[in-house]
Amino acid sequence: MSPHPVFSAPRSAPVPRRRARFGALAAAVAAATGLTVITLAAAPASSALAAGRGATVPFLEQEAETAATNGTVIGPDRNSGTLAGEASGRKAVTLGGQGKYVEFTLTAPANSIDFRFSLPDSGNGTGTSGSISLYVNGSHNRDVALTSKYAWYYGTYPFTNTPGDGHAHHFYDETRALLGTNYPAGTKIKLQVDAGDVTTSTIDLADFEQVGAAAAKPANSVSVTDYGATAGDTSDDAGAFDAAVAAAKSQGKEVWIPSGTFTLGHHITVDQVTIRGAGPWYSVLTGPRAGIFGKGEPASCGTSTYPGNSAVPGTSSAVKLYDFAIIGQVDARVDCDQSNAIGGALGGGSVVQNLWLQHTKVGLWLDGPFDGLTVSGNRILDQTADGLNLHQGISNVTVTNNFLRNTGDDGLAMWSEHDADHNNTFSFNTVLLPILANNIAIYGGRDNTVSDNVVADTQDQGGGIHIANRFSAVPLAGTTTVARNTAIRTGVLDSNWQFGVGALWFDGRDGAITGRVDVTDLDLLDNNYEAIQFIDSQTTDVHFTNVKITGAGTFAWQLQAKPTGTVKNVVATGIGRAGVYNCMGPDALTGLVDQGGNSGWSTTFCGSWPTPVYGSDNGGTTTPTTPTTPTTPPTTTTTTTPPTGNLALHKAISASASQGGFPPGNAVDGDANSYWESANNAFPQTLTVDFGATVSVSRLVLKLPPPSAWGTRTQTIAVDGVKAAAGYTFNPATGNTATITFPATSVRTLRLTFTGNTGWPAGQLSELEAYSS
Repeated sequence: MSPHPVFSAPRSAPVPRRRARFGALAAAVAAATGLTVITLAAAPASSALAAGRGATVPFLEQEAETAATNGTVIGPDRNSGTLAGEASGRKAVTLGGQGKYVEFTLTAPANSIDFRFSLPDSGNGTGTSGSISLYVNGSHNRDVALTSKYAWYYGTYPFTNTPGDGHAHHFYDETRALLGTNYPAGTKIKLQVDAGDVTTSTIDLADFEQVGAAAAKPANSVSVTDYGATAGDTSDDAGAFDAAVAAAKSQGKEVWIPSGTFTLGHHITVDQVTIRGAGPWYSVLTGPRAGIFGKGEPASCGTSTYPGNSAVPGTSSAVKLYDFAIIGQVDARVDCDQSNAIGGALGGGSVVQNLWLQHTKVGLWLDGPFDGLTVSGNRILDQTADGLNLHQGISNVTVTNNFLRNTGDDGLAMWSEHDADHNNTFSFNTVLLPILANNIAIYGGRDNTVSDNVVADTQDQGGGIHIANRFSAVPLAGTTTVARNTAIRTGVLDSNWQFGVGALWFDGRDGAITGRVDVTDLDLLDNNYEAIQFIDSQTTDVHFTNVKITGAGTFAWQLQAKPTGTVKNVVATGIGRAGVYNCMGPDALTGLVDQGGNSGWSTTFCGSWPTPVYGSDNGGTTTPTTPTTPTTPPTTTTTTTPPTGNLALHKAISASASQGGFPPGNAVDGDANSYWESANNAFPQTLTVDFGATVSVSRLVLKLPPPSAWGTRTQTIAVDGVKAAAGYTFNPATGNTATITFPATSVRTLRLTFTGNTGWPAGQLSELEAYSS
């Protein structure tokens, strides 16, 4: 997620990890204020379901693939790590040479454009730069500068800028421009590759806005320029900002940021003061340490490398931040560094409103405990980690009407590390395209609410809405409310687990979820894999009412843990594989009491993870009927059987213990992508295969899933009565296999004992193959 590393859950080595846009736009409902509510155009039903939810925004959005173009429309594609897969609505337009263009027609007056684009990276990973030509009604208006400096990440978490590390992702960035004239509806705005421009670019979407004039300096304010700040150069204005803040506080005045771009070399610490700008299109803070922080900013990696840490203890109150932009210069994720736009402890009636936050690590990373904050009407774009995180004992915070797109980790999160976040609300937000993790996540805490949000297009290792006891959070308690939310194309194939994550998913990894969870009026649309998932420890008090599942690539429910509670009016249509995935036995669903009105999910499935199937009933999207699966698909891979035969294939097998969803049968199913995993932190663990008759065995081939996401590890394994315990290394570069040989032995059963694993605190095996020679 961000400044404080914790552990992700790939069933791979525990590695530090802590920490939007629905499809093509069909319509925007004009409000009296001139703002708009974005609605989904994937299907007639979908637009109605999303109406009244999500953020009210001051722009109208158009998808490039619905505009006029002579470029190449790419997608749809549900793969992570592809240009189309990371695009809004899973489609975009590639302009692959001189003369290629995409042309938008304004549907309302506008004088600005913000568009999402991708350029190729450079060979050394530092990015490429250039321009694209912008035309208005056929006349050249300007060249718009583009760079891929803030895009393209590689390798495994927390990622690098080194192309040789593979696993390229986070391809897109955004840029904006004021066009200088108010253009009426019907105006043609064209982005075109001309001579001297970048030779190849991909355009995802464009937002068009009628930006008002810059605000005037309030009477009761002091300007940062009065204290030496100078706009438009690279000199460090942080000292001038500090002086203006101190003067304003002592005089009972506001701090004024006039139009212009100001560079900050360290964070500005504020308490009981208001900072106001001329508008987020006019007043811009930039620089390597651009950020406004309350007291209580945690220490960064070290002042010699990351200068300007405020290190002011305590909690700020009555801080009001209005109407400016923080567009930083963060192009790599360094989790120990507080390179966030807004941070520290901001309580006591503080307000963060109408800010544009871009190119920082986290938009708002707030450290408690503190009480009382409103975060509203902000745009949070192109972050390397979370969009917003309420970390540790934060209460009575309202996060409402914010628009988030292209975060590098959870879009909105509450993380109750050490102290419980409580009585907080995420409402009426639009959270799109988190490149890693979830659109919205609640990690522990009590009595928190997620309501009236729209989330879309999850990419990897997450879902649309996540409720969990994870990351050493204070366990969920009280009542967690999930009400009137819409999720579109959320949930993904997890690149580590190699099975789907749900659009709504519950994870009791640190212990059973015993706090009550109420899920009401939830719309899960065009789900990439399963709609609802339970995994790890049990969820014991969850209640579903009025849930519509419209299209799911695999299942309506994926049970890898046994929930208890109630279900009422849970209706599923367009399910790709079966209503319920259940390898836990016939009692797995009996804990959910049927209160009537449920339909569409009566069938069950147990077996190797199937490829998803998408059709016309998946919310009406134009997804391919032949499933588009990720680069490393969860398809059944039949083990190549040598002439002597794999004697263990499909034989009876048992284990001393196993995690939900990772049964011992996975180790003899012939599919290297599925696997058994024992209980965590409970060595020794055993895996025993019964051949059904006495056979001669002299060689074992042990496998782990082949994807590179499974880092190299060594497991200590004994073949009981045959081979003493020894370390066996599994390296994805050499197929993630290990071979054990011994003199031919006649056995009916064969038992492996696991006593160590350098990559995860459990025994793990995707295939146990036994051969006579």
